[in-house]
Amino acid sequence: MRFLVIVFLLILAPMSIADPWRTDPITPMDERYMDNSRKELNDLARIELGRSFGEGRDSDLRLMQTLLDRKLVKGDQTALLQAMGIVLGDHLRKEHNLKWVIYIDRVGRSRALEVPFKDEAIFPVTQISSRAAVGADVDVKAIYERLESEIIRAKKKIIVR
Repeated sequence: MRFLVIVFLLILAPMSIADPWRTDPITPMDERYMDNSRKELNDLARIELGRSFGEGRDSDLRLMQTLLDRKLVKGDQTALLQAMGIVLGDHLRKEHNLKWVIYIDRVGRSRALEVPFKDEAIFPVTQISSRAAVGADVDVKAIYERLESEIIRAKKKIIVR
């Protein structure tokens, strides 16, 4: 009987442990990668459309939408699509006082925005690329607004430790 109890507890133990995760500060290599991604996307916008990023949130969101609508960035161009997610995240970071971090869990390592004093992170980098990769319509402004509402919800959340 004791053997069965031990086996039962061993089977249930992994179910009772929450998936471990942690955040680490963004590394200099990540910063370089993100800077290079922004530059590559900006170079494409300047060459193809004669416009640049950095003119403000609404202008940047419209510019990303134009690049997608005109198929200047396609669903298989993951690096450029994720650069759009970085630009999206930069605006969310500035407007909501967030910080870029490295989010590490059992699946791997991701660049994310950490909501201060909350156990929450959002992942803007892949928001556009994951939709474009499967051929779905991408509404950049709607993605931004959804992420913004997630941030607002997270900031209202009360955490008891």
